[in-house]
Amino acid sequence: MGRVRANFACALVSGLALALVAAPAGAEGPIRTPLPHAFVGFTVESTPMPSRKEDRIPTSLRLTDTIWADDGSRPPALEELRVQLDSRLRLDLDGIPRCLPPAVQVSPPFDWDSCKKAEVATGPIQFEVGLPEQEPVELSGAATAYNGRRGAMTIRALLPNPIDGEILIPVKLSRADGGVYGVALTASFPKLANGAGSLVYLGLRFRRGIFSVACTKRRFQSRVSHTFADGTEAAETSLSDC
Repeated sequence: MGRVRANFACALVSGLALALVAAPAGAEGPIRTPLPHAFVGFTVESTPMPSRKEDRIPTSLRLTDTIWADDGSRPPALEELRVQLDSRLRLDLDGIPRCLPPAVQVSPPFDWDSCKKAEVATGPIQFEVGLPEQEPVELSGAATAYNGRRGAMTIRALLPNPIDGEILIPVKLSRADGGVYGVALTASFPKLANGAGSLVYLGLRFRRGIFSVACTKRRFQSRVSHTFADGTEAAETSLSDC
């Protein structure tokens, strides 16, 4: 299997940006990890940041994650995506209704329309599925993130044939590992098609006001890590000017 690429962009839209870059200060281009099947790169989407003299302001956040293999083969399945954000980027879900779908399928099916007010993010999602004796198939669907139980979200992905169903991706909200980081978002991906499905793209745009930001220092620092089903792990720390 060829090396895996994971391209992650995190941008604060509507007037400001937080960039995740897979290169330390003074370096150029993405960093190759020593792990056998991993190649991680982060791209930047920059728009003007608020002045350091400005107070905390509400903003919207856009997260995208793209994964592919250098040789064109299906990348290993992603098991976990963990994003640790600078403490000056604050997440506040107070006042947002909660959506509490059952852990197992029920009959009649859960009424997702009742969770409209609990939606916190929407966007596209794409998997590549390699079924036995068939050419790999790319499945493009729609993902919606809902505010859930305290300290949790749920991402619901709707996919077409041959899966033709939904995937629920739990997201844990917690304090980050410390230091400059504040909140951590950890998404755990279930097996798709008995492990034959691999995430190749996820893009979520969070509604404005859930996140707020204050620019009190010259730089933001964030950390993103991927854990794949074949044991590959890749993590990068990023800095962006404020």
